[in-house]
Amino acid sequence: MPNFRKNLSTSRTIWRDKLPWSATVRRALVIPLAIPLMILMLATAGCGGCDSKQTPQTQAEKEEAEKEKKNLAAKKKRDDREIKPLLPLLGQEPSPENNASELPTGNAGHKLLVKPGHWTTTVQEMKSNYEDFVGDSSAMLLDSKRQPVTLDHTNFTFQSKRPVALAKGRKKRVEGELYIPEQSTGVQLRATLRNRHSGGLEKNVPQPMLQKMPSYQYFIVVLSKEISQYGFLKVTDAVRMPWEEEFDAVSQPHYRVVLADASKSLPLPSNALTWTSVSHLFWDEVDPTRLTPAQQLALVDWLHWGGRLIINGPDSLDTLRGSFLADFLPVEIAGPRAVTKADLNEWSAYWSRRDRGTRPPQLQPTKPWSGIRLKPNADATELAGGAELFYEQFVGRGTVVVSAIQLAERDLINWPGYDSFLNAALLRRPRRLFSKAPYDDDRPRIGWSEYPDRRLDAHFTTGLRMFARDAKMPTNQWSVEEPEGNLFGQSNSVTTTKIDRPGGIGSWSEFNPVSEAARAVLTDAAAVRVPGGGFVLACLGFYLVVLVPLNWMVFRTLGRVEWAWIAAPVIAVLGTLLIVRLAQLDIGFVRSQTEVALLELQETHPRGLLSRFTALYSSLSTTYDVTFDSPTTVATPFPASKKPRPIDENIWDVVFEKQNETRLRGLAVSSASTKMVHSEEMFALAGSLRLGRSSRGHEQLVNRLGYSLRDVVVVRRFFERGSTPKYESSWIGELRDGDSAVIGFRPLAITKDQIPHLEERQQATSVNRATKMDVEPLLKVAFDFPGNEDPVEYRRDECRVVGLIDQVLPGSTVSPAASQIVGATVVLAHLEFGNLSRPEPDVNSRSDVIEVKAED
Repeated sequence: MPNFRKNLSTSRTIWRDKLPWSATVRRALVIPLAIPLMILMLATAGCGGCDSKQTPQTQAEKEEAEKEKKNLAAKKKRDDREIKPLLPLLGQEPSPENNASELPTGNAGHKLLVKPGHWTTTVQEMKSNYEDFVGDSSAMLLDSKRQPVTLDHTNFTFQSKRPVALAKGRKKRVEGELYIPEQSTGVQLRATLRNRHSGGLEKNVPQPMLQKMPSYQYFIVVLSKEISQYGFLKVTDAVRMPWEEEFDAVSQPHYRVVLADASKSLPLPSNALTWTSVSHLFWDEVDPTRLTPAQQLALVDWLHWGGRLIINGPDSLDTLRGSFLADFLPVEIAGPRAVTKADLNEWSAYWSRRDRGTRPPQLQPTKPWSGIRLKPNADATELAGGAELFYEQFVGRGTVVVSAIQLAERDLINWPGYDSFLNAALLRRPRRLFSKAPYDDDRPRIGWSEYPDRRLDAHFTTGLRMFARDAKMPTNQWSVEEPEGNLFGQSNSVTTTKIDRPGGIGSWSEFNPVSEAARAVLTDAAAVRVPGGGFVLACLGFYLVVLVPLNWMVFRTLGRVEWAWIAAPVIAVLGTLLIVRLAQLDIGFVRSQTEVALLELQETHPRGLLSRFTALYSSLSTTYDVTFDSPTTVATPFPASKKPRPIDENIWDVVFEKQNETRLRGLAVSSASTKMVHSEEMFALAGSLRLGRSSRGHEQLVNRLGYSLRDVVVVRRFFERGSTPKYESSWIGELRDGDSAVIGFRPLAITKDQIPHLEERQQATSVNRATKMDVEPLLKVAFDFPGNEDPVEYRRDECRVVGLIDQVLPGSTVSPAASQIVGATVVLAHLEFGNLSRPEPDVNSRSDVIEVKAED
């Protein structure tokens, strides 16, 4: 320490005395160097108090900062997923009558519009703000108590699931498929999003209440680049069909008009089985390449099963040449055309015709209309009225209409007779009768002149017909006034609404004639039977023969009779195992799969509507998954009977999910019991089953399906004079794939509950016993033509084929696999349809019953 002080003193002496500068200079050098040095020392070493522990105040601030950091992280996680409510692809519009207090925040003025019994394509907009996300979205129907709704007559709840993959910062519209049962207590959906990796619930999005469309109401979809031109459709009488009763409120419109801008995303489903709520499609200046391949297929399928496509010719025909719709167009463009008053005289005279009241004035265009000249194809038919303005062509059960003029021509839609033409010709509906409403002088009552009691019958609203859903099913809705007693013994009048089918035409039904027939087939084929006395005696006799005489003869031949005693117990064990195995096969003491299906075909279309009904039996408790190859498949559990579900029965969740494959997951089957599945899909075929001509000019049936048929019968119904239909048929029998057979019709007497050509069928069955299933109940339905329950199809000529495929068609896999698979497919092919009745103008006019104001 002294040395350190001595050295320091010496340094100071040298600094002061030896260096050649003055004290003033030394101070000038030291002060600027000393100040930065002191600041540096304070910054690095700090004050002496910083070496001690933090004060309580500083610790609290640190905890507060940590808490704020956690809150920010939680807020970031909450805000990471922006998820909007689940909406239907079609028809989501503000509804003035909705009570906003019933709706979740952010959805005031909206309800989730659904059609009961129909599968609906849904969309949900999502966005992940801070990271990529992979998960699953699901939707489940809830009742008024917010509890999951079970499917009628089953012990299953039902939810739809769809995979979700979100890229960071990018919005995405996730499409799904939703099923609302026809008879359901559901009032709201629960839509959730879960993280696939963690399984955690990301978000539970509040959903609006359900608004169920009435049975007779369907969508008219308009695709146009100028949708404002078609806004008039919403206020036409053809769309609204107003009616008012003294004891009933004004009914809802027959149609909901969806106006879709063709320059934006097209709201068309990618699955024909979710088109069932669409009746008409207006097409105006739409680029057909903007439809995805799946949308194109779905539209063509919808057409063949009864859809009506109305094309604005002048702005659309050129773009449709060479498109997926080219083969279905009834006309070609033959050049431009100016339509004058003289050209319209005949046409407007027809549609101005009335049986009573005042005739609308002749159509007076303010100037010639710009149109096109149409060259009709061989299969085209001109719509009533002449003037070569409108042509239609049948496509399977549906139709395509093309106009030579603009569909939204101002002079046309403002003409008083236009609504009659819109109703009868474009929408293809019966003629109407106008009458005066009891209370509202400005609103007429409109009904069908020939069907006064079927004003709300869905058969008149849509042309769609799916045999597996709609065969022999009435769809009317009406109101009746019934007396009801009160506490004082007096009788009051109560209005009751009667509905044949809440879902109308095209609704998924588990108890229609086809479903009931399929259930009867499955119940018989999949039933567990106790072995009969013959089985027991046969097994016992075989066992004794092998054990005694055969055993003794074998070893006596070998010269070792004593070995027969050694072989006896071995034979006993093997015999026991064999009898157990045979008994298992006889009573179903294994997993078994039994399937009956209906394949409906439309003319030359190479795709069919395949409705499968599958029974899954297991001797032990098993949970089945059913996987389908086709992305168009829809499926639900199928009730085994109409018996109500026992209150104490366990409830199981079934999930219908669409990922890489379509799957119905979680079908729980208890021990020694059977559960059933109902599925539908658009089934691709190698070709079609069609009519043709042989080299000698004979009419023949040609099979290009890719499958061989047996017990083939061709049946034709036609009307000559009067209202009584006539029938003729031709028995073909076996028709292999690629073969053809000449048709020789002979008169047929239709007998209720008896299949045509029963003798030939029994002879063929005695030779060919490839199938173990008796599908007679389903065949009876397939041979049954439409009756007066369908006033549109009742008097329409038709030629159809009914046959059998002795196998389960591919495209469905059950897991765990069954050791026994038995099945058969009934084929119903509509070969030809007759023309519909000629469109006719209304009986009278709106102006006959109400005063038409200038603003109208």
